Amino acid sequence: MVIYLFIPFTNTQNNQELLSMGTRWVTSFNKDPRGKEPPKLLFHNTGLNKPLNIINQNDTLYILAHGHFNMPGYVANVRNGNCLAMDHTALATILKVSGLPLNHKRVKLYICNASGQMRKFASDFKRTMQNMGYNLIDVYFYDSSVGVPAEFSDGQYHKDGVHFDGGGNVELTPRFRASEVRHRVL
Repeated sequence: MVIYLFIPFTNTQNNQELLSMGTRWVTSFNKDPRGKEPPKLLFHNTGLNKPLNIINQNDTLYILAHGHFNMPGYVANVRNGNCLAMDHTALATILKVSGLPLNHKRVKLYICNASGQMRKFASDFKRTMQNMGYNLIDVYFYDSSVGVPAEFSDGQYHKDGVHFDGGGNVELTPRFRASEVRHRVL
């Protein structure tokens, strides 16, 4: 099983922040003493290239995007300010156009739950994917804000998370593993 990180925005759509996140993720995996295979970073482009057609049925596909506090129901290319946003239908369409095989099973929406609407977004996204023919798809989402893998006190690298209050400010809580707030869409 291979892990893929996919950025659904092109280089002309200001995806530099997301590319930086993906690059830091790969770098952290290279430092992890457990010797896991680092994820492969892919991004959407508008040419004839279909970057997702290399993904096997049982590989894990993480979608890297930002949740936006003021835009419930959308994911964005940047965390704050003027952004390009897309809804669940646009995201599903990009995956299909980018060559994701119809028999693919696992997509993890690695997107901060900034607006508190990620559960609904993920449910709508899964339904749209199924309507497009992805009948085996399992979709996971994170019910908090999440970050790329960072070193924890155990000396290993885990995907990181933080809590935000209703105003979008970081709450002073202990670090937690992102997997603690991961949910599967039923």
